[in-house]
Amino acid sequence: MNFRCECGHRIHDNTDYLPYKGYFLADQDQDDLMDEIDDAIEKSGPTPRDKEEAAMRIRSLITRLFKSAYQCSNCGNLFMDLGPAGLEMFRGVDPVNKNLLRSALGEQWRGHVYGEWKDILPEWQTSHGILYNETNVSCPSGESAGNGHYSDWEALERDYYQLFDELKNRNAIRYSQLEKNGTLIHSWSLPK
Repeated sequence: MNFRCECGHRIHDNTDYLPYKGYFLADQDQDDLMDEIDDAIEKSGPTPRDKEEAAMRIRSLITRLFKSAYQCSNCGNLFMDLGPAGLEMFRGVDPVNKNLLRSALGEQWRGHVYGEWKDILPEWQTSHGILYNETNVSCPSGESAGNGHYSDWEALERDYYQLFDELKNRNAIRYSQLEKNGTLIHSWSLPK
């Protein structure tokens, strides 16, 4: 999904963990979902295949029952995806809360950090390095630490490790990754 809000801001749905995307479940559908979860826990067979089939039934039901919603991070307009009927837009009251679809866990939600460097730029890319702080925690002090574009590998690497260390110490990330020219330099995942 990729569309423009009436204010002109482009809204993209091209990755996971978007802070401006959420889902709505109708109250009429909640018991069906809870019953399916109960059945998956209580009645799925003993084999890994049985458990996989139960999990897939739940995922399939979630896909059918939940409606996607998006919030414009520029003006706060809320959009609900009604499938074939298209998008329905809602306006907030002034002042608009632009964080309606962020995790209910707030700063305790664990996101991810991603840094990437390319010596040779694709036509569509405008800078050699990019650093993303996809958490609900403010980045550490620093001019471009947290989210930004880089023209210097050393600065990107320094800011990545500074951000990683701070967010890991605050228990705010689930995974982190740094790549240089397609080679994995650093990777970390929250133990399950």
